[in-house]
This record gives sequence, C-alpha cells and structure tokens, in this order.
Amino acid sequence: MPCNALSAIERVRDLSVHDFKTNYLNKCIPVIIEDYLSSWPSLFWTLDSLKEKAGHRQVFVRRNTDVDDYKVGQKYNIESMKFENYISNIQLGNKKASTSYLAVQNIKKSFPELISDLKTPEYIGKVHGGPFLWIANKGHYEFCHFDPDDNFLIVFSGKKHVKLFESDIENVYPNALGSKGKTIQSQVDCDNPDLKKFPLFRNAKGYECYVNSGEMLFFPAFWWHQVTSVETTISVNIFFGNEGSNDYLAKVMKGSQWKSFEYWLLNIIEQNRDKDSFKRILMYLPLSLKNFILKQWHEIPNNDQLNILTQTVMKYLGLTEIPHMEEVESKHAPPLKIRGLLWRS
Repeated sequence: MPCNALSAIERVRDLSVHDFKTNYLNKCIPVIIEDYLSSWPSLFWTLDSLKEKAGHRQVFVRRNTDVDDYKVGQKYNIESMKFENYISNIQLGNKKASTSYLAVQNIKKSFPELISDLKTPEYIGKVHGGPFLWIANKGHYEFCHFDPDDNFLIVFSGKKHVKLFESDIENVYPNALGSKGKTIQSQVDCDNPDLKKFPLFRNAKGYECYVNSGEMLFFPAFWWHQVTSVETTISVNIFFGNEGSNDYLAKVMKGSQWKSFEYWLLNIIEQNRDKDSFKRILMYLPLSLKNFILKQWHEIPNNDQLNILTQTVMKYLGLTEIPHMEEVESKHAPPLKIRGLLWRS
C-alpha cells in the first residue's frame, strides 16, 4: 500500500470486562479477543446449517458489488430473495455470488430461529443495534466507512482482513454531505488508493489485522474500517456504547471523534434538508436533536451538549437564530430521520 505502513492490532485472551473498558473501550483502542466464543452454538454455523434453519426467510442482498462505485460506497442496488437462494449461489460459485453481498441483516427480525445460538458479549454495556448477520463470498471488498457506534465484529466461519483508520475527516476523504444511509463512506479505494487525487490519505493513521473463526474484533465508533473476506465468511456484528444515560455521548463529543460525529450529524441534516418537514425540524431544533440522540443511542444530552449540537447545525446552515413560524399545526417536534438505509443509487 503506497502510504504509511499499517500497524498491527493487539491480540488478547482472557480479557476481563474491567480491563476491556479501561484499556480499550474508553481509550478508543482496537483489540482482537481470541478464544472467547467456544460456548456459542453459532461458532458451528455453516452455510448448510443456516440454509436448513432459515433458508425460507426473505433477505435483502446488495447487488453489483463488483463495480468501482461500490468500492467507494456510492452506488449499489438491493434485491430481495430467499436466503437459501443466496447461499446456493455462493455454494455454486456462480456469477451472481461474485456480485452480491448479504449485509447487516437484523437477526432478531429476519432470522428469529437463529437468535438463541448467539450471546451478548459481557463487554457490552448498552446495545445500540444488532446483532446483524453478514455472509460474504470469498474476495468480497466492502467499502471503507465509519459507523456512529462502538463495534464488535465476530467471525464464526472464514477469515476477514480488516483495515482500520483512526477517526479522521481530513485525510480519509468522506463522500459529500447528504450521502444516503447511516454510515459515512470514504471516496478512497483502500486497496488501490489514488494518491494524486487523495494525497492526504498517506497521512491517515491505519491498522490492519486478520480476524479468524472464533475471534472478535473491537473497534471504536467513528473509526474508518474496510473489510475484505479472504475466505467465504459468516460473521455477526453488534453496535454498542458505554453504559449510562450520557457516558457515550460525552465520549464521542470530545477528542478526534467529535469532528467525525459532527460530520455524521451534518450528513443527516443534509439528508433531510429538502424534505417538507425540515422547516419544522428547524423550529424545534433542540428538541428534534434531543429526540434523535435518544433514539440512536438511548442517551439524553445535557444542556451544554444540546447547545453545542444546536449551534453546530445552525452554523452549518448559516442561521443566527432558530426560525419561527406564524402558525403551528402541532406542538410535537418532527423526527430527524436517517434517509436511505437500504438503497444507495
């Protein structure tokens, strides 16, 4: 890779909850936890066993994942199909398997028969979302992006190569504000970065590792990650945050994560900007932001945090005061919504 060398990620065993929170979670340091999953029934999942248990379920599959626009998170299509058909395509090794990806399937909703095979790692204080199922064909390249949550990637079968880059907006070139979905995608193809087009990418501080069957990778919220499946892989991820009603928000509103959080929030503002409800969102901006944080992370911002978030949005929009309307149809703040969770085209 023609930029700064990527550092190795630490591997540990028999990690206590206290040491995880003290040395990794609260310091925003990634870590691989080995030999933690031995008692999980999901460790023995295979394509055949999943097909037998849940093959009749309908799933959403990303298509056209082999094109350049997919590698920078700018375009893909969604196809609904039977789970058994997706698995059969992988087993047959056909063309459709090489251009498809089953990603971020909510197991509780999509595969209720599988949920009893899973456990919640004791390291997780508060679940934000998941568990989600991912099944990747060998060689699949997943675009580089960041999520607004701390993350455990748990591999049950196969192997993934993961590149991580610290929370950094300037050097990793996010897609333009207003991009669809919950994540922020990078314009950079991490396997073949164009350093003439993206010269600052050489300054991004990165890490890499292989996550093998039976291992869990923790990486912090707002860290960029690009994942390639070295083998056909069955994995699950869980989004989470710190315990408490304000601890997670306090963490991500300081240090390097704040700039990434700010960009993520403004991306959602831009997603909503052309909607009819946006004028009323602005009228109720502090309350709309408070409700949004509560829905996303089950956290309640204090007055100082809410003021910072409100002023951040107002500055971006060029507002000096919250707009007022002569007539108010409802006293309820309209929701600030994440737009385009399935589709990106």
